[in-house]
Amino acid sequence: MKFLQLIILLSSMMVFSQQFTLNGKIAATAIVSSENEIPFWFYTNSNFSIAELTNASITGEITTKLKFSSFNIIAGTAIYGRDGVEDAVQRRDLYIQFENPWLFATVGSKKEAEVLDGLSATNQNFLLSGNARPLPGIILEANNPIKISNTFAVDWAIAHYVLNDKRYVKSPNLHHKKLAFIATFNEKHKLTAKIQHYVQWGGTSPEYGKLKDGFNDFFKIFFASKYKEIGLQGEIQNAIGNHLGSYMLNYEYKNRWGQFSVYHEHPFEDGSGTRLANFPDGVWGAFFMPKNQKIISSILYEYIDTMDQSGVSISGRDHYFRNAIYRSGWTYEKNIIGSPFILYNKTLPLDVNSSRFLSNRSKTHHLGIAGGFKKFQWKFKSTLAKYFGTYTRPFKPEWKYWYTYGSLSYKVEKLGTFTILGGVDVSNVSKTLIGGGIQYSYSF
Repeated sequence: MKFLQLIILLSSMMVFSQQFTLNGKIAATAIVSSENEIPFWFYTNSNFSIAELTNASITGEITTKLKFSSFNIIAGTAIYGRDGVEDAVQRRDLYIQFENPWLFATVGSKKEAEVLDGLSATNQNFLLSGNARPLPGIILEANNPIKISNTFAVDWAIAHYVLNDKRYVKSPNLHHKKLAFIATFNEKHKLTAKIQHYVQWGGTSPEYGKLKDGFNDFFKIFFASKYKEIGLQGEIQNAIGNHLGSYMLNYEYKNRWGQFSVYHEHPFEDGSGTRLANFPDGVWGAFFMPKNQKIISSILYEYIDTMDQSGVSISGRDHYFRNAIYRSGWTYEKNIIGSPFILYNKTLPLDVNSSRFLSNRSKTHHLGIAGGFKKFQWKFKSTLAKYFGTYTRPFKPEWKYWYTYGSLSYKVEKLGTFTILGGVDVSNVSKTLIGGGIQYSYSF
């Protein structure tokens, strides 16, 4: 009945709208591998459309847009099916959006836009790399940065999500906010400084029962105020919930050779991280887009370090993405939400005495190159990662992996795009993994 009411509402809105558009896409992938698992960059940051054991995947998506004189209404859905997972058919996107010149409001789930030509190992977001399905929630954000002057502008976002998967703490809330200051000095120089903050809070714990989730508690988690959460005698006062955040500095420069950008994203999970005690942890990156794009269209290099974690002191050992109360940590449906170089074993038991986080200390060098010629487009990624375990359970020796990936696409007018994939993973702790695949996509 509710679905029928929604159809009637959208139909009536179409009558009064000035323009209606509908777009869609279908994509299918087939993969073969020398082992049960497929190469790392075949499934990583795919929004879980492809999993570690997937050999076949198909995704269909539809987006509609109603244009009015002063605002737009956008709705979309994307559904995929694949093997090698517990739930073969799932939604990726299911959302409705309101848009005007200053506000973008979204209700539902929608994947994040791909940035830096899809070459970044984290999609330039250490906390939200696209490694898991999009989270369901309500998001309010600036449609365009608010200009303070000819030089300075402010960007912002605030959101409320619900983690509705099977977790150690059942049905916790997820709060998010973002604030960015943008300085455009001239057409060649631009500097962006951004802070983002996430908090898992509320829900029901099998150990402590219902956790604090009242109206007053929201203000405490919003400002990360110190307060008792589980109410035990002798409990140390920390901020309520599981807090995660990052600082980002991004400098962009244009000249006659092309467009350059250098950036650093610094993660924090408590007070020691916010005061940079865990420096130099985070993502250090450089991106170049040449003006002449005949063969190479973009080049990216990133160094990702999570070794320091504020040291081994009492206030240190930040244990990125892990939490003592919210023991599922920074995951959704057992997939890491942020940087894919935090190792999480989905098959291990999860209780008061165990953890699925195998390693959150690593050093990673990542290179990505994209380009094209005529109707061909190609992409290459090569990643050297060393995993050191955790401070409490270090790997001896460290695990070493070399992930390589390549794709070559050819677009046929009116027929779609055909792509071949290849990948090789080499390690000192597992067999060499070789995989290949074919992909087809068609947009309308």
